[in-house]
Amino acid sequence: MKKIFYLVLVFGLNIVTSQLLAQATKKTAKKTDANEVVAPPKELAPAVQIYFDNNKFEIKKEEAKKLSVLLDRLKSMKEYRLVLTGHTDSTGNDDYNMELSRNRVDEVFDFLSENDIEDDFMEKKYFGRAKPREKNESDVNLKARNRRVEITIIEKPKPIIKPVVKGDTCVRDTTVPMGMGISVTMNKCDYIRMCKSNPGKCVSVRKTSDIMEIIKSGHPLSLKGNEGLIWAGLMEFKFPGDTCLIKPFTATVKVDYEAYKRAKIRLLVKDEKTGKLKSSSDREKKVSLDKSDKKKENIKIGVTVKCPTSKDKEGTIFVAGGAGKGKTCIIKDRTNQIDRMFIVQEGTVDLPLVIIEAEKKENIFTAKYSKLTDAQFIFQLNDGTYSSMLPTSSVKPTKVKTELRKKYKIKTKHLKD
Repeated sequence: MKKIFYLVLVFGLNIVTSQLLAQATKKTAKKTDANEVVAPPKELAPAVQIYFDNNKFEIKKEEAKKLSVLLDRLKSMKEYRLVLTGHTDSTGNDDYNMELSRNRVDEVFDFLSENDIEDDFMEKKYFGRAKPREKNESDVNLKARNRRVEITIIEKPKPIIKPVVKGDTCVRDTTVPMGMGISVTMNKCDYIRMCKSNPGKCVSVRKTSDIMEIIKSGHPLSLKGNEGLIWAGLMEFKFPGDTCLIKPFTATVKVDYEAYKRAKIRLLVKDEKTGKLKSSSDREKKVSLDKSDKKKENIKIGVTVKCPTSKDKEGTIFVAGGAGKGKTCIIKDRTNQIDRMFIVQEGTVDLPLVIIEAEKKENIFTAKYSKLTDAQFIFQLNDGTYSSMLPTSSVKPTKVKTELRKKYKIKTKHLKD
């Protein structure tokens, strides 16, 4: 009897132990939809630290050398991914530092992209001042260590295999040309439901890159701090009726590469608090070089939209970048007829389109800018009408007609066509 008792006891303990191990495995294992266990990606090398000057996001020469060394190292690696995280020191408010950390990451991202690192190999993250490397910023050296972009090299994430329902055609996409260099890639079932039976009421995308159309659109024309913009264009999305998509679609638009080179062209959205434009926080909305364009004459805009936010099912994406504000131009309105004033640069093969709205205080307009060639004035008068584009050289003749002068006086004769 004792022998039987011990056998039963040992058998019972084995069952309990097995159950405890199974429960522990369930708690620690991370399962995908395909019931596969996926471990977190492993770091392949120590993180590279790229440091920046105070309130700056331009890459310094000594930091560019670090990136060149990194590029050489990556050539020997077959499979990897890069995680770029942006940080600032504790100076300034949260909103400002978040935008500064974003600009720093974008700068490093663009450097690597222009040196043939595929965009899909890199992931961006922005933390502002939330994750300092040095929590005690007691001196300038410690503070400087927090103004950084960390580049972490990780192994290529293992693909997550999701079960596909047999006969389910809704996992497929189709690409539809929309004209004007615009194409839309959307879910096949969405396309059949919304477009194939009634093409006239399908998703539409409209691109605007005309100066007067952009000015008259009623949309914001500047960033926070009244910085003007270098424009690649406005893109407006319209959905049929009250329809939203089952799955997001991606619109691809080719725009002038010169604008991309001259400014950090990105996708902007309206800030409801300030009424100005700000960078989109949606990682699926991005601007990148068109790798298929060997001459690098165009860039590719990938915009992923599921359902526009406004009630009439229309959404607007602003494709633009800051025009800078290192220089100042002061214009005195002697006519007392001008309500709004714009300094513009027409987009050409060699120049991007620039629109800068001047700030008004009584009859004095002040415009901040960085560099303008063959600048022109556009006036919106008190009665709501607009003047024709007026070359600045016709207001104040100058030997160098391509330059914008520091001061102008607008008289009644200048408002006449």
